[in-house]
Amino acid sequence: MNADAQQVPLALVVDDDAVMRMLARAALEGSGWRVEEAENGQEGLAAFQRLQPDVILLDVMMPEMNGFTACAALRKLPGGEHVPVLIMTGLDDYQSITQAYDAGATDFLTKPLNGLLLTHRVRYIVRSSRILQELRTSQASLAQARDAALEGTRLKSEFLATMSHEIRTPMNAVLGMTEWLLDTELTPEQHDCAMTIRTSGEALLSIINDILDFSKMDSGKLQLEETDFEVKQLLTDVVGSFQERASGKGLALSSLTETQVPASLRGDAARLRQILSHLLDNAVKFTERGTIAVHVALDLTPSLPQGVRVRFSISDTGIGIASDACTRIFQPFMQADGTNTRTYGGTGMGLAICQRLVELMGGSLAVNSEPGRGSTFHFTVSLKPKAA
Repeated sequence: MNADAQQVPLALVVDDDAVMRMLARAALEGSGWRVEEAENGQEGLAAFQRLQPDVILLDVMMPEMNGFTACAALRKLPGGEHVPVLIMTGLDDYQSITQAYDAGATDFLTKPLNGLLLTHRVRYIVRSSRILQELRTSQASLAQARDAALEGTRLKSEFLATMSHEIRTPMNAVLGMTEWLLDTELTPEQHDCAMTIRTSGEALLSIINDILDFSKMDSGKLQLEETDFEVKQLLTDVVGSFQERASGKGLALSSLTETQVPASLRGDAARLRQILSHLLDNAVKFTERGTIAVHVALDLTPSLPQGVRVRFSISDTGIGIASDACTRIFQPFMQADGTNTRTYGGTGMGLAICQRLVELMGGSLAVNSEPGRGSTFHFTVSLKPKAA
């Protein structure tokens, strides 16, 4: 068969009536189709496997194997699942039409055949069938791409978690030996070198911990713990750990806990400390002069049937954030300004981790900011009363 013949669509007409086959052939060939014929259902099935036509016109009333049986058998053959089948029948009752569709027919046409209607109907069902097949193919491709992406994400998370563990173990040893070294008698130059090792090691360990946390959250494996803790003491500890850095830059760092906040609550104190520490670290990093204030209060709306919702706010007078960047900064690996990576450092994971932790605690994290006038990060978390 030459290339031109292959591009011409092929119709298979299956009918025991030679006159009907002739009429169908004349109508289809007049519209540019190639036509092959079969006299009964068995011949039709064999012809389909041999020719793989673009459409099948199938009569109902045939000896040995009627059109309903032939259509059902066709749908079970390789390649026969999606080929359009036009049932041609003199039966126009509801039961016969329903039986045709149940057998797998794409559409039906009642006899006597109208040549113009036949060609239009064939052209329509073939076009519709091709569009449907393209959609099926696209859907399968999208499903494969989705599965590949999910598997890639899972493998990435597992790799990051494994590597983070493997790197963290020797890093802890480096920091431990550095602490021991700092406790020994050193020359000023040696002491400075050891301090640089410790500072750099702690920064690297912080990045490793962020990667580990992010990979856990990405795979849904991070679990919150519940312990009793003193709210004011936790705040004092976190803020106190930044006092030296803030004072070194001439910043006033303060904190205030409203009296209505319960003294003791129950929740994941370590993760709450992590959120506050990261937000304070950013406040100190991006503030060159002025103040940083931490405020803790109850959030009474909406009220919780058990426990309380506590609102934390960290305000600074730093460089601020442009309005179009206020949502972007919560996306993983993103910063408000790409130049910040060089000027201030950071991986862009911290705020994304904070947001996910806050959401795990039943709250939300947001920011209000204006370039040159500072920022206020505020979040709420749901905490339980202290265990009896």
